[in-house]
Amino acid sequence: MTDKISVNCQARLTEAITSLTAMYRDKKYVVVSLRPGKDRTLDQNALWFALYQRIAQMTQIGVAEDARSYCKLHFGVAILNEDDENFRNSWFRTMKHMSYGEKLDLMGDCPLFGTDGFPVTRLFNRAQGIAYTDRIVTDFAAKGVFFGDLLGEKAA
Repeated sequence: MTDKISVNCQARLTEAITSLTAMYRDKKYVVVSLRPGKDRTLDQNALWFALYQRIAQMTQIGVAEDARSYCKLHFGVAILNEDDENFRNSWFRTMKHMSYGEKLDLMGDCPLFGTDGFPVTRLFNRAQGIAYTDRIVTDFAAKGVFFGDLLGEKAA
């Protein structure tokens, strides 16, 4: 049994302590991992999918899955490389010899990493997810892709 509890109020803290106590009482061995911050939200995932679809519709990239792979490689990997020395060292050690096309292929559905591809966005914390969205929008808006309706903005 694996539980994940986000604690953001006294009631959730009590729930977490109660759950931990019950699990310890039942199993006598419990591994606990703690970290501050918020998780990415399902809304963020839905927004990204909408961005990928728009990019695919308005550029030569192709389909939404291709746009997703492109964004993960160009923006997501850059964010992780900037923020995480271990990721950066591993990325350059294992990926530098690969061609651009091979790296792009690994970002999408592939036998090695499954349907989600190479883990990039699933490694993000909330702030990295926001930065990812900002970079996608900034880059593709400069190329003429309109995202205002997806982001709750009115057309200028």
